[in-house]
Amino acid sequence: MRLKGRVALITGAGSGLGREIALTFAREGCALGVNDILPEAAEAVAAEIRALGTGASALPCDVADSGSVREMVARHMDEFRALDILVNNAGIARMEAHVKRNCEAMVREVISTGRTSRSAEATRTMTDEHWRRTLAVHLDGTFHCTREALKIMEGRGRGSIINVASVASFTGILGAPDYSAAKAGIVGFTKSVAREVIGCGIRVNAIAPGYIESPLLEETTGFVRLMIVAQTPAGRLGTPAEVAATALFLASDDSSFFVGQVLAPNGGLYM
Repeated sequence: MRLKGRVALITGAGSGLGREIALTFAREGCALGVNDILPEAAEAVAAEIRALGTGASALPCDVADSGSVREMVARHMDEFRALDILVNNAGIARMEAHVKRNCEAMVREVISTGRTSRSAEATRTMTDEHWRRTLAVHLDGTFHCTREALKIMEGRGRGSIINVASVASFTGILGAPDYSAAKAGIVGFTKSVAREVIGCGIRVNAIAPGYIESPLLEETTGFVRLMIVAQTPAGRLGTPAEVAATALFLASDDSSFFVGQVLAPNGGLYM
């Protein structure tokens, strides 16, 4: 068991990639603080982990709220008295209906004519609230949780922080300037903090998945999904298990010389 005796806190672990990472860590002997904005989702995954014979505690909160994050980490420490691994996974992806329609129309037009004169109208029509909420959950949330974790890890001289970015960090995603900006910010944050704390024995790295079968893709239309697969050299979407395996590697001693790196399970979509 590669994580036996260690304790992790995973945000956004009530579903999708976060849940898969949590269960993967648990099977490797790791006790877990399970965060999600939905209390019932956090508790359901914590129950799954306890059924595997590993300690788990549901820690619901909105990671965009710094005060709530402080309270969450305090509850985690009351429960486990340790924090060896932090996975900043919490995130949202929202696209307005008209933007989805425009994106699909743009793709169809490019396929049929080789070009498009359309706009996705995402940036021009995006509200302040939409923009700020996306950055608050992804980027502020990653900062809030990392800040609290470092208060513990720096004093102990060890730790691993794993930030979940996206292929959007490097390529951008049509119709999602908010999501792309937030994920790019996470990559820059990862590299800066990695330089800052490696001398304290803390490794900070990131994962930048391509398109993965997860709740974030549930609303993607059939046509757009076909295009995503066609653009991916591996010829398929990734699985949550493949991302979880990457997280396990970065959390374990197997990655002891990985500092400030961005590992990208993306099927060749971005090389």
